Parts: sequence; structure tokens; C-alpha cells
Amino acid sequence: MAAKALDSLKSLLLDPKAVAILCRQPLESVEGPGGVVFPPTYPGKSRDDGPEYNISTFNDGKNVCTIDSVQSQANRIEAAFLDEPYRSLVRRVTVRAKLAEGAEKVIDVLEAPHRLADATIRFSDLREQAEEAFRAFRNDPAKVALLSPMSLLMGAWDSRGTQCKIPRALTARIDAFNVRCLQRRALYLATLTSKELGHEEEKLSGIGLDNAPSGPSPAGVIADGGIYRESVFNLVALRQNCRITYPPAAGDTLSPYIFGLGLVALTLQPEEFLRQGCLLVAGGPVEASVRLSDGSRQTLDLSSDIALAYAQNAAAAFGVPSLAPLHGQFQPELIDEHNKKAKARKNKEQNVA
Repeated sequence: MAAKALDSLKSLLLDPKAVAILCRQPLESVEGPGGVVFPPTYPGKSRDDGPEYNISTFNDGKNVCTIDSVQSQANRIEAAFLDEPYRSLVRRVTVRAKLAEGAEKVIDVLEAPHRLADATIRFSDLREQAEEAFRAFRNDPAKVALLSPMSLLMGAWDSRGTQCKIPRALTARIDAFNVRCLQRRALYLATLTSKELGHEEEKLSGIGLDNAPSGPSPAGVIADGGIYRESVFNLVALRQNCRITYPPAAGDTLSPYIFGLGLVALTLQPEEFLRQGCLLVAGGPVEASVRLSDGSRQTLDLSSDIALAYAQNAAAAFGVPSLAPLHGQFQPELIDEHNKKAKARKNKEQNVA
């Protein structure tokens, strides 16, 4: 059965009629379907506005609330590859930075929000290798994969360098539907007050020595329409990123490798504790399907074990086990160099104007 499933996945990768793999899973608060969950908060329109949730409301009164964005889910997925059994699927590439107080910090590229285009790489001694990989992307995307295979899966934009754009092939997000918002107020009761301490003309609530009311403020939502995690694995973008040709080139190990990473990402159990007040568990099984170019949909039987087995075989064929770890050093002097060039460009533009 496992061999048959692996063969089916291999044929799916090369089938030009297969447009995307879709996965949908219901989630719910650990308290149950009607439990309160806390979405992420964002700044209001003005400085005086308090934090608010990202809720899109439609003319019919229905709404959709962001529980975890595409970008946030991408970061969580990549972080999962920092641990086994997924760590061995990706070459270890790190940058060591010396901090102002003398301590050192080691950043794995899997932790870099912009992947290969991240400032962590751009201001390190790995920058030339990264730039070379971006310039070679259109003809030889394997050079990107050798440094950051997730850039071919999750996308990257070298907006401050080569301007190379790598489309995002895998997206995931968590949304709550038809939410009702709650609000809260609070009152801090100090054990000692300014009056008791003889400071009657001076309020000491700023240092915790006076009562302090607060609110109203957002206090979570109840999702009457449920909470769902939706994932889309864009096979068209994957094939373009990996430069798959038809008929497929003999000896292509890159596209199966990135495909395998995507399958693992699709089958990862979502992180439960997203933030304070947002502890989610599965509310039902994952529904996986393949959407074809003619609009039809085929059910896909995809388990985490099969996905991992495929990815391990593909990583071995690509040569990941033989790739030596790559360790770079952050170079703060490059920041001064960058700022100096930027200032010179600005002065030149002003003089021309």
C-alpha cells in the first residue's frame, strides 16, 4: 500500500492537469466549539485607536476573522523543520551574530522570515552566495535549494538586492467565520494607595501603588461559523519554481525534493498554542483533494507517514545527507556600508532634481 501511495504522489507531481492540492481542517477552542479564541491584534488606523482584530465584514452581515495569517503559518511550518524527523530533510545553514552586550546569537535560515532574502543573510558573509543563487534562479533553481529550499516552497523576494521574486507555492491560513466580538474591562486594585502613603496629591498608579481601571478592550471572539485551517499547495508554481519541463528532464531530483517538503508541510499537525487565549485542537479530520485544470476534484489519501517517507527518499536523492552544514558570520560593518551608499544615492537624486 505504501509503495502504491508513493507512486501515486510521483505521478501527481508530473501531471500537468493537477493544479493544486487542497487541505481543509476544522479546528476549535480547547473549551469546545463555542469557546472564546483570541485572534491576533493589529494597530488601529490612528495612534489614538486601540488594538483591533482583522475582521472582513460583507454586505450580508457575515464576516471572516483572521486567526493566523499566511505569513504567520509559513513561519510556524518552517519552525517545525528545526526538529527531527524533519530537521534532516533540510541542510543546516546558519548565521552567527555578535550582539551589542557581547553575547552571540545563532539564526537558522529556517527562522529567517524572508528566507534567503532575509537581512540576516544579506548582511553576512553568505551574501554573495545568496545573490548568486537568486541570479541563477531562472536557469538553475537548485542553487537556491542548496541554501534555502523553503524559498522555493514558501517564496522569497530579494527586494533590496537582485529583485528576484520566487512565487509562494504553499499557503496556509486559519480563519474564523461569522464571529461575535467580546470586550472586557479591568480594574487593578492596589494593595497600597497614594492616600495611605501620604501622597494624596500625587497619583501613583503608574508604579502600581494606586487603583487603575482599564478598558474597554478586545476580549476574543466566538466563531458561530467555525474555525478552519485551509492549505493550498500550488503545483503550477512549484513546477515553475523548479523549472520542470515536458517531457520531464532525466535525473531531475530538485522538483521531487521540494514537492516532498510541501507534502510534509501539508500534513503537519497545526501548532495548538498560537497565542495567549488561543489554544486550538482538531475539530475533525483533514479533507485533502486535488483540483484539476478542468475544475474537477479528486479525493487524496495523504497521511503524515506517507508524506515523510516520500520527502526522505526525495531528500536523499537530492543529496541533502551529504551537504555539509554552512555557517556564516553576521557582518555589522555591511550595515554602515549600505547606509552610506543609500545616503549617497539620495543626495545624488536631490542634486539632479
